[in-house]
Amino acid sequence: MADPLKEDDWRIRLNIYQTFVDRGHPPSFGETAVALGFAPDNVRQAYHRLHRAHAIFLEPGTDNVRMANPLSAVPTPYQVRVNGKSLYTNCAWDSLGIPAMLHADAQIEARVNDVSEPIRYSIEQGALQADDKLVIHFPLPFRDWYDNLVHT
Repeated sequence: MADPLKEDDWRIRLNIYQTFVDRGHPPSFGETAVALGFAPDNVRQAYHRLHRAHAIFLEPGTDNVRMANPLSAVPTPYQVRVNGKSLYTNCAWDSLGIPAMLHADAQIEARVNDVSEPIRYSIEQGALQADDKLVIHFPLPFRDWYDNLVHT
């Protein structure tokens, strides 16, 4: 069972998201500690509590943020251009989450293995603009996603 999250954990998570969107990559726990005026070790512990609660995902065996859904800290086949920035997501579903989260238009490019040209779609004024033949496929049921979220 995950530790209960504290009010400061949620402030730390919000800082992670804000920094991630502003810079295109998540802050280290030390950067978050400085930004919020918290003790570094307390922030490091909060990162791990947030991870155990599935509120963020750390790289295995580290204190580094890998994902703050829908954002990915590592380049992926799903790139979202929004508000003059380029951000990565882990899947097609998450690519729709960034414009929803930011309440913004976005251009999305997906490079999938069996298609030579990238697939492009966008969100314009809150609506999906895509080829009528575009399909998002979920190979696993939602109940199994957290078994190995990085590779789901």
